[in-house]
Amino acid sequence: MLIKKLIKNKYSVLILIVLAITIMYRNSTSDHGAKKKRLPPVVSVMTVSKVSAETVLKAIGTAVSNESVDIMSNVTQSVVSVHFSDCEQVKKGQLLVQLNIDKKIAEKKQAEINLTEQEREFKRLEVLKEKKVVSVKDYDIQKTKMLDAQAKLDAINADIKESSISAPFDGILGIRKVSVGALLTPGSVVTTIDDVDKLKIDFTLPEKYSLLLEPNLKIIAKSDATEGKKFEGNILAVVPRVSAISRSISVRGIIDNKEHLLKPGMMLKISVKLKDREVIRIPEKALASIGEKHYVFVLDESGSSPTVKREYVEIGERESGYIEVKKGLRIGEKIITEGLVNLYDGDSVKISEGGEQK
Repeated sequence: MLIKKLIKNKYSVLILIVLAITIMYRNSTSDHGAKKKRLPPVVSVMTVSKVSAETVLKAIGTAVSNESVDIMSNVTQSVVSVHFSDCEQVKKGQLLVQLNIDKKIAEKKQAEINLTEQEREFKRLEVLKEKKVVSVKDYDIQKTKMLDAQAKLDAINADIKESSISAPFDGILGIRKVSVGALLTPGSVVTTIDDVDKLKIDFTLPEKYSLLLEPNLKIIAKSDATEGKKFEGNILAVVPRVSAISRSISVRGIIDNKEHLLKPGMMLKISVKLKDREVIRIPEKALASIGEKHYVFVLDESGSSPTVKREYVEIGERESGYIEVKKGLRIGEKIITEGLVNLYDGDSVKISEGGEQK
């Protein structure tokens, strides 16, 4: 009984193998026949050409005052009067704080008297020198005394000037940090001042654009605080180094802000318009991919019937349904733009009527 079961199972296995081979053979011959009978797919094509491309880069930037300093005292002296209010707009040279100069005024009068005396003595010796009554040495000594007196007077005038703290440029002051009677020392901060008629904008862009960035390129800045109002300007400088950490390049722009709607420190959305370039641009639907590789089908009309050839390409910027091709295509070639489904390298194709795109 056991031997009969084994023989029976052996024949069953052989029968199954034969059936499987028969099915595979029929399927392969069926596919082969179908392939032979498959009509050439209908496709649309376009001729490769160069177009003028406008590239706009996006970034996030920070507003910085065009000019910004801490206004400080350079001398040790007490405050006599304050001539500004918090956050006041001032002009260059406008007096802000007056320090005590009573002692310097007295020193100035004494220095003026000394200078007058030395000048009078110098003129007297100058006359005597012409008559050869006085020696050249005495004449030179008196000239030195006169110049020394003038230098001392100039130093006193400089101290008096430094005791009058003025605005270094047109701008908006910060919070007042001094009061009348306060003793200021060198480095004591009186207030701050910012020139915000123009604002500098600091931002970064990927290193791949480093060769396309240059001063005077147009920029547009927007802030959520101003409801999308555009502020126009241009690139002021491009840092010559690329960050080894972020692989980005730092850029500084400058924009008009005469209405003072923007404030230093604000976050701004930046658009940078690069110079127009001549590039090859194709519809995105003409591009196919295998992993990270991209390719298109190029039309070959050299034979009796048109066929297609797969060409790998290097792509660039994408914009509005089109994509830049950096390498892999030549001007004048025709590529397939529609009908790519089930299209293979070497397939024969039929170009649809009116199927060439511009």
